[in-house]
This record gives sequence, structure tokens and C-alpha cells, in this order.
Amino acid sequence: MKFFDSLIADTDKLISSLPQKSFYKGNAWNDVGHNQVIMRRDAAFELDGVGFNLVTSQDITDEIVVVGDDLSEIGDNRRFARISFVQIDDDADDQKKYNLIKKIDYVKYHTFPDGYMMRSTSRSHKESVRVSAKAISDGADFQKIGSLMIEKYKEVPAVKGVKIIFITCPDADYSETERIAEKNYAIAETLNHVMNSVVFDCETCNLRAICDEVEGMKELHFGKSDN
Repeated sequence: MKFFDSLIADTDKLISSLPQKSFYKGNAWNDVGHNQVIMRRDAAFELDGVGFNLVTSQDITDEIVVVGDDLSEIGDNRRFARISFVQIDDDADDQKKYNLIKKIDYVKYHTFPDGYMMRSTSRSHKESVRVSAKAISDGADFQKIGSLMIEKYKEVPAVKGVKIIFITCPDADYSETERIAEKNYAIAETLNHVMNSVVFDCETCNLRAICDEVEGMKELHFGKSDN
């Protein structure tokens, strides 16, 4: 699974010069098991940006990386990104890998950290978070939130390792995080068409650029056409 590896490299480059802290997976924050509404009056602050997964067969060690301020250090609303590198078992065939990508994306809609209300849309990868003042006073931080997310990802048996990057640094290039998110979506959409046996006329297909650019995509496409 190499389709998203260039975006992993782009993310590593994006954060390489920014202040960051790295944590091992630790005690997970409580999951309330359902959508939780946090009223604005009860919120400490809001984070607004993108949140998405990059699936790979590269070796990934469970890790939480905070680029910028942790939750207890944030005093006002700000830009934000959450990017998860998710390693899957490379023994699966192409159809199973495609199904895994969908299952892994499903996780973010079924993770409910107490006092950490996530709102997201799959099409744009937009993700906003409202954090309650009570959660901050109770000790919520990105290590605990990230540890919960890692546990949820690893409920999918083929997931081997997860690295979650939370970006809150004001100096981060958020236009670049949005570009990576958009490219990630375009690759996922191309995979969706290929794996659902849509027959393309390559000369007129508006997804041709992705097939031409992403390693292995064209081979996958032609392989599906031959079946």
C-alpha cells in the first residue's frame, strides 16, 4: 500500500522545522460512546481545520506527536490539523486493502472522547473540535486523546501501528495541510472508482492525473480492467 506514501513524506516535511513533542501511547481518555453536545458557553476553545488518515504499509510505531501547544496551553480558538498515519498488514489483496481504508476512515466517526466534540465531513476532510472547560480541568491532553484514537484504530485487526499528529502551531502552513487533505481525498476517490470496476476512457477521465501520478494506481486500474 503505497498510494498515500508521498503524502506521508509531505507531512513529515511540513512539520520538520516546527516545535513538537512526541509521546508513546499511554492511558486513554474516556470514550462516552455517543455524540456529545458541548455548548459554546461550556467550551474552553475551538479548533478548526482538517482531520484525515494516510494509510500505508510502512512500519509505523504507535506514537502521538503534538506540533505546537497542547490542550492545556491553548487559550483561544485557533487553526488545527489532525493527521493519522495508519499502518496496515501488507499481506491483504487489493480489494481487502481498499475495504480497510474505508473501515479505518469509519473510526473517526465513531470515536467520542469525553469533552472533546469532533465534527467532520468526509468529502472535504474538514474537522473541527470543541473542547469543554471541564475536560481541560480534568486533565485532557493530546496524549490521552490520541491514545484513545489509537485504541479505536486498532480495533480493526489489520491495523499494525498508528502515529497521530496534532498540529496547533500558529506558524504551521495550514494551506499545505489542506492541500494534503485534498490530495488524499482525490486518491481515495480514484481508488473508489477503480475498485468498483468503473470503466474509464483514460483520454477523457478527469481522474487521469491521479492515475498518472500515484505509484501503483495505473497498474491497479488496468489489472481490474482485465478481470
